[in-house]
Amino acid sequence: MSERTPAIAIVDDDELVRRALSRLVASLSCQPIAFSSAEAFLLSVDDAVPQGALIDLHLPGMTGLELLEELDRRGIVMKTIVITGSEQEGTRERCLQAGAAAFLNKPVSRDTLADALGTLR
Repeated sequence: MSERTPAIAIVDDDELVRRALSRLVASLSCQPIAFSSAEAFLLSVDDAVPQGALIDLHLPGMTGLELLEELDRRGIVMKTIVITGSEQEGTRERCLQAGAAAFLNKPVSRDTLADALGTLR
């Protein structure tokens, strides 16, 4: 029996960051699925919930923290990792309290991401 490749959603409004994270996720033997907004990602989880998600904290419209809260409100369970290029005091704690498994600063290294994702199989 073959193992299923874990799907990892990437939610970031910066196209270059989405592409870089997609390559990084693929290098970890996971299937990247990219979204430019929290709203687009939420529409997709009605059809299929990925095993994990990399969520940019600073998104236009619904923020990364608001996305975490919405996932919780909807009862959607997956491993979520918040990423940011600019952290404000208390943000890490609020994201972890909202259900994020990890909070990482950009740029994210392959080893750091591998550790944060852990085993999804």
